[in-house]
Amino acid sequence: MVRGSLGAQSPAWKQTGNVVAFFAGGRLKAYTLRRNAIEDLGAASAPSGASWLLDGSLLFAPDLRGPIRRLLKGSVSDATKLRAGDRSHTFPMTVDSSNAFIYVATLDDGRRMARLVENGRELDLGLTSGHAQMVGDIVFSVRDNVLLAERLDPETRRRVSNAEPVALNVGTAASGHNFFTASSRLLITASRTERLRQLAWYTFGNGEPTPTREPGDYWQVRLSSDDRYAALTQTTPLVRTLDVVLAPMSETGYLEPLTRAVAADSDPVWSPDGRRLVFRSLQDGPPRLYARAAHDQDAADVIVPMSSTDETPTDWRNDRIIVHAPGARGDLDLFAVNERTGAREMIANTSFNESDGRLSPDGRWLAYVSDESGQPDVYAAPWPRGPRMRVSFAGGTRPRWARDGRALIFMRRTQIMRAEMSGGGFATPRQVLDIPGIRDFDVAHRRDALIALVPAPKSTAATVSAIVDWQTLAPSVRP
Repeated sequence: MVRGSLGAQSPAWKQTGNVVAFFAGGRLKAYTLRRNAIEDLGAASAPSGASWLLDGSLLFAPDLRGPIRRLLKGSVSDATKLRAGDRSHTFPMTVDSSNAFIYVATLDDGRRMARLVENGRELDLGLTSGHAQMVGDIVFSVRDNVLLAERLDPETRRRVSNAEPVALNVGTAASGHNFFTASSRLLITASRTERLRQLAWYTFGNGEPTPTREPGDYWQVRLSSDDRYAALTQTTPLVRTLDVVLAPMSETGYLEPLTRAVAADSDPVWSPDGRRLVFRSLQDGPPRLYARAAHDQDAADVIVPMSSTDETPTDWRNDRIIVHAPGARGDLDLFAVNERTGAREMIANTSFNESDGRLSPDGRWLAYVSDESGQPDVYAAPWPRGPRMRVSFAGGTRPRWARDGRALIFMRRTQIMRAEMSGGGFATPRQVLDIPGIRDFDVAHRRDALIALVPAPKSTAATVSAIVDWQTLAPSVRP
């Protein structure tokens, strides 16, 4: 066990075999085996992969919005540049022991393109459903849960073989990274798993959950103003895309589909009167905001007046929808969008990332997340104008207001923290719950409780396979 690596993800070996880079707690870190020491390398609020180059530089994707970054001798620069139509660059992977690398560009229409950066040139290699890896002249990628291998010409890097399947039922993580890794001889894959989540009620100060509803592949939960329904983002069976459904909070009643598009629909937010929801959707290609009436199967999606930026809704008050979206510098800023006219007002704008804006029940305070401190923390400011103040000092995400508006409740890893209002500010946050495996939560409006998405008791385990001399499985990609 490496002490200090709690919550680690995306480990990446340096070619020397003595250093492992990884992400944990919103930070990029490196563990040196010889010294048995961990070094903090910088902020990474929503990481999506890291890889070392032969020259000792470390490529990493700190979030899901910008280019691949390069860390060399303490200096950070851009290793890639967003093209027109690119939304983000993720999953850098070194090509053998060299300074060439592959990354994945997520396009505005949601597709993912694998690209090779080598000798000053950049080439598109083809679409993938996750990440891609190159071993020698062979490119691995996953499409429809099938791991494919295809051979490239060593000089032109153009395709010289058809893509051949080398493994079936290859899974994909929530980040989009596929469950495979390869070397010149060894190929390791893992199967797709069903990691179902259970809706469970918690009262503050009591760690015993009260499960409700059947488990599902749920990712987000938002309660209606009367707590009678929860809007859930779920992975739809068979199609395997994100949709929004409405779940009655009683033990009876069926899930009601709110969205039906083949493209991803997510981030539902209830209107103040509980009759409609706004959500983010890729149904027309680029991400846009749509509104739809609740509990009306024949209702049509209504486009919120368009914007050229990718807006994610987080709150709705009167006729204004609170969103976060990339600003002029590429970092996330907070805006208020008029649902009828489309007028957009900047409400938080710094050189750092501001996200997840939430108005207090009385409309006098705005809480949000910023990474100005080098990690995500919760901040609050009087609404509509006033000096902001920092609420959390050791990390915090997903701010929610207590039902009386006198406290902020937020997540710190698996802990649920509560910061009471005190005078003109906030008291030191205290832990009120620790919920292992929590994915998302929302605070009730009619009682002192919260509902959380937690691991269901029964989920299928992944099957891990190791294939030696994998090239014998794909004759056309043999050297």
